Amino acid sequence: MSSKQLTVNQCQFQNARSQRCNMLIDTNHGHGTGPATLCAFHAERLRAKIPLVDPEVLAAELLTDINSFTTADEVNLFLGNLVRQLARKRIARRDAIALAYMSQLILTSQTAMAKEIEAEVQVAKDAENNRLIAGLYQRRRTPASLDDNQQSAAAAEQTANDSHRPA
Repeated sequence: MSSKQLTVNQCQFQNARSQRCNMLIDTNHGHGTGPATLCAFHAERLRAKIPLVDPEVLAAELLTDINSFTTADEVNLFLGNLVRQLARKRIARRDAIALAYMSQLILTSQTAMAKEIEAEVQVAKDAENNRLIAGLYQRRRTPASLDDNQQSAAAAEQTANDSHRPA
């Protein structure tokens, strides 16, 4: 048997150091997605890792009572559902880690969005306060100028009356 033919019939599994398995492909253990590419040992390990739960059912159970992930309570509920599914071995550990990380990102972004909204509200309050203060200053100046105008008119009237009076 040539080395090329041996490579074609070898298990396609590679470990973390990129070393290939030396076992021959087990044609009896195909995983249903095409021709068998793994030995019996690695095919069985792969089958053990793949959950037998329908992904739609799993998603429905994870997302029970969750509408939009806009509150910390909803994210917390999702994480609780995730822990339950992981404990029952209905979800792969790597998938659970990824989902937990995404939940953390959602919580972080919620905090940042809340701070942005709080800052926008504060800017709006400050603008309203400044507008009110400016209005008060304007009112304070307006009556004073009216008083000055009234006093000037009264003085002019007094002067006119005084000039019409006989001395």
